[in-house]
Amino acid sequence: MPDEMISSAAEAAEGAARRRRRRYGSFELKLGLLIGVAGLFASRLGQLWVAFDVFSQFTLQFAVLTVAFLVGNFLPWGRLTAAFLLTIGGIAAIGSWPHAMERLPSALAPLKEGETALKVASFNLWYANPDVAGIAAEVRRLDADIISLIEIGPDKRAMIEGLRDLYPYRAECFADAYCHLAVLSKLPIAENLSRSSWEGPPMMVVRLGGRARDLVVIGAHTIRFPHTRAQFRQVRALARFIETMPGAKIVMGDFNATPFSRVTRAVEEETGLVRLTALPTWPAWVDLPQMAIDHIFASPELRVIGDERVGRPMGSDHYPIVMTLALPAP
Repeated sequence: MPDEMISSAAEAAEGAARRRRRRYGSFELKLGLLIGVAGLFASRLGQLWVAFDVFSQFTLQFAVLTVAFLVGNFLPWGRLTAAFLLTIGGIAAIGSWPHAMERLPSALAPLKEGETALKVASFNLWYANPDVAGIAAEVRRLDADIISLIEIGPDKRAMIEGLRDLYPYRAECFADAYCHLAVLSKLPIAENLSRSSWEGPPMMVVRLGGRARDLVVIGAHTIRFPHTRAQFRQVRALARFIETMPGAKIVMGDFNATPFSRVTRAVEEETGLVRLTALPTWPAWVDLPQMAIDHIFASPELRVIGDERVGRPMGSDHYPIVMTLALPAP
């Protein structure tokens, strides 16, 4: 066979291979883009049908996928590789966000006349976490004026006693079968109550005295997705309870719902409280948390003077969250 014919056949085969690669690459790019757009659409359907709210938990990830594959479609070469790299980079950026915030200089905004600063924190310890000493050390390092602790197993209850030098006041519900919460406070606790076996989520409620001026603080832990219907019923019951409590309020804990969820929106819309948190806090195992499911809500008259930060997980699957608020003058 002449060399020219061999060369022509090779070129034809190579051209056919390139066309196949472009065709299959184009299909995969369109499939990735379709998944991203469909996920974003499904996440908004939760506002109509609460069962779809599970998709809202992954809104950021669907957005990253959509943008990455959309950009890939417009590149002249390496489109599929670029789309995958952009997706991985976007996911890493979400997980790096709370760490970047932690590295920023921390400074409190000045208080107005009559205001009082109050540092608040919430930490899901995780039942299976064996690092009890590490948890205690992190609680001390956070040094909040009041902290809500969640998933306190029997092995961690002695730790609560060991923190009495820092937190002389506390409220817990360990005697209840399904209650695993405690609120530790440097300020006097005027009264407290807990609820576990009711239509709402397990919660610990305290009314503070002293300079906190009758502030109500509620620590709560809702059921997790995909049990979205039960979760939504819990937060609506919680909202109805919150409405019965007079005065300024702070509600914090593990809501197992992101800022894009109908669950968190229901808390805001039905109580008038403002969600103050947005940083991803779960999962903590690979140091790149993807979902902001730990939240702090507060009455509008409470002003943020110290931005939200995450702490150190110390073996938990959650990062703790902490921020400083200004209580208004009485």
